[in-house]
Amino acid sequence: MIKKISLVCSTLVVVLSAPLAFAAKPDKSDHPLLAPYAGSKVYSKDVKQYDEYRVFKGWDKEAKQYNTEMLEGKVTKILYKNPPERSILELYRNYENALTNEGVTVLYQCNQANKECVDGYVGAHLRQQFGINAIGNKDGRYLFARLDQEAQTAFLVLAVGAQNTDVHVVEMKKMDTGQVGLNLTALTEDLDRQGYVVVEGIYFDTDKTTLKPTSDAAISEVAKLLEGRAGLNLYVVGHTDMQGSLAHNMQLSEGRAAAVVASLVSRHGIAADRLTARGIGPLAPVASNGNDSGRAKNRRVVLVQR
Repeated sequence: MIKKISLVCSTLVVVLSAPLAFAAKPDKSDHPLLAPYAGSKVYSKDVKQYDEYRVFKGWDKEAKQYNTEMLEGKVTKILYKNPPERSILELYRNYENALTNEGVTVLYQCNQANKECVDGYVGAHLRQQFGINAIGNKDGRYLFARLDQEAQTAFLVLAVGAQNTDVHVVEMKKMDTGQVGLNLTALTEDLDRQGYVVVEGIYFDTDKTTLKPTSDAAISEVAKLLEGRAGLNLYVVGHTDMQGSLAHNMQLSEGRAAAVVASLVSRHGIAADRLTARGIGPLAPVASNGNDSGRAKNRRVVLVQR
């Protein structure tokens, strides 16, 4: 049953299920995870069943560039027209309180009135690069958060401005079966044809060796491959992008490869002597490290037959 929770002034409602059930909604509807402040009206809505989402996480004053993170999943972007006579602070505090009361982890937040988001004119840049419409050059509050539940993880972006509010939700989920996703046939064919295969669908926490729960499906397919071929032994090779030092990325890539091996051994019963973890950091890129899309492709796990 969906749980509906009313908060401050009974104006803001957060709708949660356990686990979350992200049902399809008609255009102009609210997202089932987060309903808006009472009196808000949907101005525009865009939904992609599976896509990349580049998250704004602030401004690096020394490097003169945005701090970002690339997510993948179901992406919903809703722009609301704010109710009249409600301040940015009132709207923002209601959303913030509702989210934190439901166990959401706030990963980043800023107040542009104090030039915390960017130390200059920001409005047009956020619209063009991140699809954030609400924040102006001199006002607006922003929040990026994560909600973990047993079935999945959702990332939330909230931007409250004087006239509008952006609500973006990224649901971390597998791509539809039979579309572009990883499967046993694709693994087998690529490995037989070229002696290696890039394993799509393995994800880690940012700059860590911790596997995300969304990696389970891909690792299960690798386990099926190994179970079906008793004589197959593999190098599990981790790759990173070029951000950070070479020494750090070499260590990170090997740690990520080792995490995949550990999962195959402990959760799927694959013999440890059939798998060897190696990391080569950023030394074998398949795309440019000069943009987010290229860096995302360079962060990968590859199986090499040995």
